[in-house]
Amino acid sequence: MSNVITHSSKGGKKKNNAVVVIGSILAIIVILFGLNYFISQKNKNNTEVVDKVANNQTTMGDPDSKVKIVAYSDFQCPACAGFGIVFPEVYKNIIEKYGPTSLSLVYKYFPLTSIHPNALLAGYSAEAAGNQGKFWEMHDILFEKQSDWGNVLDAKSKIEGYARDIGLDMAKFISDRDSGEVQKIVNDSLTEAKKLGLTHTPFVFMNGLEMTNLSLSAEDIQNRIEQELERLNVSPIN
Repeated sequence: MSNVITHSSKGGKKKNNAVVVIGSILAIIVILFGLNYFISQKNKNNTEVVDKVANNQTTMGDPDSKVKIVAYSDFQCPACAGFGIVFPEVYKNIIEKYGPTSLSLVYKYFPLTSIHPNALLAGYSAEAAGNQGKFWEMHDILFEKQSDWGNVLDAKSKIEGYARDIGLDMAKFISDRDSGEVQKIVNDSLTEAKKLGLTHTPFVFMNGLEMTNLSLSAEDIQNRIEQELERLNVSPIN
């Protein structure tokens, strides 16, 4: 009778299990590394948003403020109008409570031209008004009267009327609005928003991080800014 020698498969199974465990650990490490890289790149891009706009004429307040708000916005967007109309009240309250270096806002152009056909014209007009030191006056009137010019064929004449109302030199305003220089500023801002992967308006950053679930109430916006000031150890001045 011949002797039959059998070999146990336990050793092979142990080796296979070890390979699976090691492979899983390596996969997790790769995923975590990739996620960390993605977050770091996103934060880097968000920080660059603030850095790029430090001395722009569309800045409200001290560009070196403790809290920097950057709003990518569309003049024909109803939600943007909501934010644009309430923010000056928030700004006034914060400045009075925490001082002139506590808060700033930078408006960035992000016209959603596929659904808002007059938004690009409005952006050119606001930038042209800024060349005469009246960006914020044009900003306010465009949002306040959005329903009057937003979906009409004669938006250009409507907005020119607003330019007269705020006392602009009309020849310069029209020349600047139609100039390549002004249009490039607005178009570059639009390109920047797309490169950042922004998906909606208003898309608002606070100190480089997106303000998610943004409410259009002055109270909510102010509370969130005050929370950031508290995090930065900025105390009320009175």
